[in-house]
Amino acid sequence: MVRGEPGPASTPRLHAPPPRPQASRATRRTLLHALGHAPDAIHSHAQTTICRPRPTHPAIGPPCPARAPPRALLNPGAPLKIGSVAAGTPRLSLGRESGTALSRRYTRRETVCVDLADWEATEQALGGVGPVDLLVNNAAVAFLQPFLEVTKEAYDMSFNVNLRAVIQVSQIVARGLIARGAPGVIVNVSSQASQRGLTNHSVYCSTKGALDILTKVMAVELGPHKIRVNAVNPTVVMTPMGQATWSDPQKAKAMLDRIPLGRFAEMENVVDTILFLLSDHSSMTTGSTVPVDGGFLAT
Repeated sequence: MVRGEPGPASTPRLHAPPPRPQASRATRRTLLHALGHAPDAIHSHAQTTICRPRPTHPAIGPPCPARAPPRALLNPGAPLKIGSVAAGTPRLSLGRESGTALSRRYTRRETVCVDLADWEATEQALGGVGPVDLLVNNAAVAFLQPFLEVTKEAYDMSFNVNLRAVIQVSQIVARGLIARGAPGVIVNVSSQASQRGLTNHSVYCSTKGALDILTKVMAVELGPHKIRVNAVNPTVVMTPMGQATWSDPQKAKAMLDRIPLGRFAEMENVVDTILFLLSDHSSMTTGSTVPVDGGFLAT
């Protein structure tokens, strides 16, 4: 049967959920760029990306004739260079120049560069992005400092980007969804560090723990508006940044010994989980924190 044509009559479902926006293959490719760093990477200035699915072939028609293609808002992040800490930061989807290059490569992308630590600049930059159906909050910073050496600057920047910016960007998107009466999905990229204490990660663990509980509160308050909110909690991700940070076999062994599957995650593992949470396949899932950690949090 050609997709888009009416099919055989079927028994209607009781309390069937309303149609929800679906993430596209183009969104998956963009997520792979957006997640091109380890969870502990140093990021502050976000390149916000608006993604639209490519048009469907005229022979098969649109995936759903009743609604327009969804728009996804992704916050990849860009490097905040602090000494040698960010030496391994990958150069994918980061900064104004590379953002422009990627926009030329993907014609269905629009990019907006803004410092998420700046409330007013973020409000102004995202105020005119238009309707958004899917939001992935991924930008983050990590300052690896012993607890007794934590600085005010590290604390302020970490909470401004890792938590406050999530609140602000999500407010902008959620208000737009509510005003349109449209369903939507928000996915916050958290970390396994939200639920385990890691040496030299006191501020980072604190921000991700706060992000987990924020995700649950958002789910409670936005659920009546048909907006689902979930978080993913990855372990170390084997991006160029992850490879640079965890290339020391002794350091890697200490972490791998705590992962039952005995390996770190690949970007595709995280992207696939995000796409599941953005899709109708998880239409009854909200307020959840989903580990992508090989069993680390089970130990």
